[in-house]
Amino acid sequence: MPYAVSVNSDDIMELLDDLQELTDQGAALGMQIKKITRTLCKFGLDTNSKEIPFPKLGSSEQANFIPPKKEKAGRPADSRPKIIPFPGLHNRDTNPDHPPAKKSPGLTPVLAMPGIPLPANIPDYRLMLQRDGLILLAWDKRRTETGERYTAYWVTSTGIPRFYASKPFCPVDFSHAHPDHKSYAAEDGIEFYGQEAPEYLVHVAPELMMSNPQHRELRSEHIKMLKLQGYNTNYNYKYLLKTEKKRPLPPKKHNTDPHGRAS
Repeated sequence: MPYAVSVNSDDIMELLDDLQELTDQGAALGMQIKKITRTLCKFGLDTNSKEIPFPKLGSSEQANFIPPKKEKAGRPADSRPKIIPFPGLHNRDTNPDHPPAKKSPGLTPVLAMPGIPLPANIPDYRLMLQRDGLILLAWDKRRTETGERYTAYWVTSTGIPRFYASKPFCPVDFSHAHPDHKSYAAEDGIEFYGQEAPEYLVHVAPELMMSNPQHRELRSEHIKMLKLQGYNTNYNYKYLLKTEKKRPLPPKKHNTDPHGRAS
């Protein structure tokens, strides 16, 4: 008599979700490759050709371009390497008429590993944004028509790495942020292409970003660092967003005055 095999529908759904997660991560990597390719094309690099054509100079660059000096007869040629200035950027570091352009703070993430203090002008949300089953990756700040908004990003601390993002929160409520949807925007803080870069982006676990091929293996090392800093989060908890959304929300806590009256 053949044995009856017990099939747990929850296990099947979890396996299907894992498969979908891997599919999503593959698609995200494809988007990263396309993004890099577009960036290369902006600089005139032909990714389909072995030769890299040098971009043509515009009128302003032609006016500032200094051709190399010709060697006089009988004088040995200069053996030093010739440095070709990049069009539009040459002479900006030394020419007072062309001061170096200021970098957008949204394009240069603030890196703060566990134990490393943040700049004085950036509030530290690392302790307040720890969640069971998750590792805080980053958060960003942007200015909107309705005021300042913050978004947090996490990766699961066990199992298949799943990347989540919160909704945009105002500063007062940001400490209560929790995952709302899948996301890989922690790399640059941009949820959708075409969206403006955030005012700043804080990476508190840069080695665990999606772009790092070893992010899965490095989670345990990062968790050790967090525990040394005194974080008591349950990193063994298996966080699954669709399961968490089914849980009833905890009752809101009301502030009370010294007489015990709810505010």
